[in-house]
Amino acid sequence: ELVKKFNQRAMEDERLSSDIADLKRDILLNFKDDGKFYLHLENSRLDFVDPFENPDIEIEMDMDTFNKILNKELDALSAYITKRIVVRASLRDKLLLSDLLKA
Repeated sequence: ELVKKFNQRAMEDERLSSDIADLKRDILLNFKDDGKFYLHLENSRLDFVDPFENPDIEIEMDMDTFNKILNKELDALSAYITKRIVVRASLRDKLLLSDLLKA
C-alpha cells in the first residue's frame, strides 16, 4: 500500500518528482516481527525487488508502528525520536524517507 501511494504521489507532485528524479536508492524495510522487504527507487518510482546487500537506506520497526504511521495515528518523526523506528542512512536519505512516510 505504501509503495502504491508513494508512486501515485510522485506522479502527481511535481516538486517531489523533480526532487527524486535522479536518485537511485536500495531500501531495506526490516520489520522486527514480519520479515524484510527490499525496495528500489529509480526514475521517481519505488518497486519491490529481490534481496540485496548493503542498502542505501535501512529502516527497522515493528509492524504495529508501521501501521500506525500509515493510518496517521502516529507521526513518523515522533516514532523516530522515540526510537520506534531506527534509520541507517545519510542525512539526505533520511529526508527522502520523511517524504516517503508522508505518502
